Amino acid sequence: MIQTSDTDFHPRDPADRIWTETTYVAFNVPEAALHGTLYVLARPNLGVAMSSVVIARGVRRRPHEVDFCDPQIHLPCPASYSDFSLVNGLSVKAHSLTDWRFKYAHKLGACSFDLALRGLHHPFDPTDPRENPAAAEKALHADPRVGDAWSHGHFDLKGQITGTLTLRGQQYEVNCFEGMDRSWGPRNETPDRATAYISVNCGEAMSMWLTTTLDVSPDGHVRYEKVNSGFIVEHGEVTPVVEATVEATTVDMLAISDHIVAIDAKGRRHEFFGSAIGTRPMGSINPSIAAFVSLMRYQYAGRTGHGGHGKLFGLNYLAQRLARTDA
Repeated sequence: MIQTSDTDFHPRDPADRIWTETTYVAFNVPEAALHGTLYVLARPNLGVAMSSVVIARGVRRRPHEVDFCDPQIHLPCPASYSDFSLVNGLSVKAHSLTDWRFKYAHKLGACSFDLALRGLHHPFDPTDPRENPAAAEKALHADPRVGDAWSHGHFDLKGQITGTLTLRGQQYEVNCFEGMDRSWGPRNETPDRATAYISVNCGEAMSMWLTTTLDVSPDGHVRYEKVNSGFIVEHGEVTPVVEATVEATTVDMLAISDHIVAIDAKGRRHEFFGSAIGTRPMGSINPSIAAFVSLMRYQYAGRTGHGGHGKLFGLNYLAQRLARTDA
């Protein structure tokens, strides 16, 4: 179970070179087909941090078409991970496990935001079998496609994000339901990861978070496989997802539409239909990972919501399946 102390750096062996702590936040402005992420990766034993802010409007199929990207490496690692500012202009403050503030000001003035996240529930711990029934099986049958991000300490939080965003002189009001996560533990940057994450948000009445493993056939077809973790949030009550099927239509690995059926621990069936209103082939600054992210408009039981459909692949994983062998 997640504790308040999990907002900050965790106890660790100071000789562990690859000990890593991360923060990831997604937000959107659906009426402008705008979606953004902020990401921080800190290696406190090395004294360095990396950070990226990425924002796209509408459909972007190539990295150079993305509206804004500020990747920064080799930043000084902060002393605290629950209240810090980086020299790239990003600051993060955890007032509590469910009350966060994120500020950013690009050094050249192209982008800035001031966002507050109000969590809808106690953060979900996918490594705890009491919260995630799939955790016990994962411990017995480790899958290299899951990667270190969900194999050690981790929490997921759905919430309402409000504030303002200014992008190249145009200001937007942000008022969306989305989420964030935190991860900590040793992390090898091995490129065999193949996971999907799907976020559906229909306000306080209903939200879903789902991660699955992926497989790719030689012709590029993506298949969504076993549930890694997932949960439903309804007015603050969290119910784990125990089974799910995902079918998606993709173009250049970007989800254009999807159909999701999730079964929760109460035996209830949840069905979602999504269509992309924005796409981008870019995620964090990790050069061993290829990320493909779509902003989706979802239909669920008469409700309309929004959220992200992302796929993360290690480049080695893709090369083993898609690289040409002819001269």
